[in-house]
Amino acid sequence: MRISMFNKEEAFKEARRCLSCKNPSCETGCPIHNHIRDFIHALKEEDVNKAAKIIYDNSHLAFICSIVCPHEKNCIGHCILNKAKKEPINVGAIEAFITHDVLNKINVKKENGKKALIVGSGPAGLYLALSLRSEGFIVDIYERESHLGGVLAYGIPDYRLPVSNLERINNLVKSSGINVYLNQELTEANILKLKEKYDYVILACGLTKSRPCGFEDSKYVFDAQKLLKEYNYKTKFNEGSLPDLSGKVIVEGCGNVAMDIARSLVRIGCEVEIVYRRSREEAPATNEEIEAAITEGVKFNFLQNPVSLTEKDDHIILKMEKMKLGELDESNRRSFVKTGEFFEIEANYLVSAIGQVPNDNLAFKEIKTDHGYVVTNENFETSIENIYAIGDLTLGAKTVVEACQSAKVLFLHLIKK
Repeated sequence: MRISMFNKEEAFKEARRCLSCKNPSCETGCPIHNHIRDFIHALKEEDVNKAAKIIYDNSHLAFICSIVCPHEKNCIGHCILNKAKKEPINVGAIEAFITHDVLNKINVKKENGKKALIVGSGPAGLYLALSLRSEGFIVDIYERESHLGGVLAYGIPDYRLPVSNLERINNLVKSSGINVYLNQELTEANILKLKEKYDYVILACGLTKSRPCGFEDSKYVFDAQKLLKEYNYKTKFNEGSLPDLSGKVIVEGCGNVAMDIARSLVRIGCEVEIVYRRSREEAPATNEEIEAAITEGVKFNFLQNPVSLTEKDDHIILKMEKMKLGELDESNRRSFVKTGEFFEIEANYLVSAIGQVPNDNLAFKEIKTDHGYVVTNENFETSIENIYAIGDLTLGAKTVVEACQSAKVLFLHLIKK
């Protein structure tokens, strides 16, 4: 397993391996284009504060991304040493050391008289809020949950993202003068009414509902998103209770949410198996995430797909169809092809983790959507003037850093207006 954070000695040693490429491909692989070569060069000179400044000047949420980013697909995957020797620089562990050792502070410019309302406090909303505030905007955040952070609070478990990072976020937001209104679930009508008080309204609500798997009518079938929220609120904030599941649990899906709920269920004593209709190579989850789950006892069943569910006494019987790989599809992955071969497996529960979709409460009518997702242009402008949408609500389910990237694009657009 890759080390997730270096100590001082390890970080300096790893930095010295960096080739300081003239055209750093690692930065090309980073969605928000962190100045990786430059902050590693500063570390070579053992100037941690300079390295931190380079990082934080590009992203106020670098201490989050350094932990949860899929580095093997982004910076590490593009490192020239990965291509040449399969020994890439562990950028994430270096960045985690720097941002853990040096806290960031938002330097707020003189207020410019512009007001922005951000709906949602997940990664995209937070990145934009902190960036706009640093430029002198008055920023209000409306969050429907009782805690700041969106998916960082209720989606990513503490064993992957320690709760201390949420405390850092709260301190940053509070010290910068951003106004936060919790437990505020807005409808489209609310948003359009509030629009009159702001120069800009930004929708950063994320995706809070799991894609239907077809078996929702069964009492033995659960939504991965809801279970993760229960698990995280109990383990992070001591609110509510842990998911009331036991025995054998089948998790359908092989993305980030599937990995998180599988590992969380193992922690409360469940026997967990993943079923996925494609092969391991096509899985959205990184190899690192899959290996972590395997190490913790999660069993993986690839090229299998549930086609029917039968309740029997206190458990379920899933009829499974074996799949095989076909040609590349629009996602640039091998497609799955039915074989007509079936078998059955028994379990106590099925958890759906086959993707996320917009919450039903955000059924926009005035703001143009496509299958629930808000339609925007390249600057993330919606069909209504001065209303924008960023993050998963417009991109579809993406990573934390990709959500931040959309916020960065919008930030650069707004400060030019």
